[in-house]
Amino acid sequence: MSDASDEWARWEAMTGFRRRVREYAEKHRIALTVTPEEYLAQKQGELARKLEGKNLIYLDTKHWVNLCRVVVHSPQFLPIYDEILGLLRLLRRKDCICCPVSSPLFEELMKQTDRATRLATAKMMDELSGGVCVRSWLDLVQFEFAKHVHRTLRGGDVEAGAFPAWTKAGFWAGDHTVGFPELSMDDNALMEKVHIDLRWEMTFEECQSIPEWIPTPDMFTVAWVQESNQVKACQTESKLSFNKLVRQRRRQLFAALKDPFVLMLPALCRGLPGSPAEHVATILDPIYEGRNPNALPFLEIVAGLDAAIALESTRKVQVNDMLDYLHAAQALPYCDALFCDNYMAQKMRNKPLEFGRIFDTEVGSRPEEIACYLKRLA
Repeated sequence: MSDASDEWARWEAMTGFRRRVREYAEKHRIALTVTPEEYLAQKQGELARKLEGKNLIYLDTKHWVNLCRVVVHSPQFLPIYDEILGLLRLLRRKDCICCPVSSPLFEELMKQTDRATRLATAKMMDELSGGVCVRSWLDLVQFEFAKHVHRTLRGGDVEAGAFPAWTKAGFWAGDHTVGFPELSMDDNALMEKVHIDLRWEMTFEECQSIPEWIPTPDMFTVAWVQESNQVKACQTESKLSFNKLVRQRRRQLFAALKDPFVLMLPALCRGLPGSPAEHVATILDPIYEGRNPNALPFLEIVAGLDAAIALESTRKVQVNDMLDYLHAAQALPYCDALFCDNYMAQKMRNKPLEFGRIFDTEVGSRPEEIACYLKRLA
């Protein structure tokens, strides 16, 4: 047996993989009428409703690192994070809070080369998040678009479970089902639902220990960073105002993401008078002009941060900057509090962005601010 096979065998034994498959298969043999897509949507809706009423607190990578230093008794640990961890655990036991993880957080977790530290961080993420994860940014922006079309064309409030922003650890890279074409139609549907259960119940501890883990290629981030640097270079001569610059970046970002939106439109407009093409202007106008930041929050946050930084910074945009944008875009519209680094916190709190006010989210950076926020909850 090869080393890779040995690793997979150990991972399957550690996670009880084969036992889980048998148990989930028996469960789904009783409910064959529910499709895999319906089953996953049910689980997402139930999770969204379960999170209602909880304080959702997003911590970016530096704060998870400092919390982990407490757990592993690192000489670099800061005493205030011992207090913060105690407060987080107290509020978690009371079922008052959840500290969701995200795809950029998981990607940065996997960059930790020390296995013991990575394992400790993953266990702490499981403890404080309950395995809850913000949907991957590409899934999230499509969900936001669907929600915007529904509100614009059909009116009325949208139930939280109808367009859920939340998923679980096993789906950190995207909520996708897996087909088994070699099986009969019924067996294929059954195994798809088994796969959903396996992913849904997976912990961050189990995810980080999957053998032969390969980072998700992200050509979009690379292309966006290149374009951001071109915009910065042009800005030196064009001297666009913030409003014009953010409008330009908003439109460029939408153009880069438009293909899945176009494919979604016929289904989203089904049952409405007229063709999808007739509704395009009504749908796109508030997005293009930025009149409603909650239309596509992801678009507004990424474009806004990119424009604000282009106006005042002379350094080149890095891939890590895009990770900061993703932290903000996946947390601000959906969490009660976001704690990041000081530079990003200042950007999001102050003009011209004022995202903390717009999205009604507490934004901070210093550990003292986290402790103060948690004490108010406690």
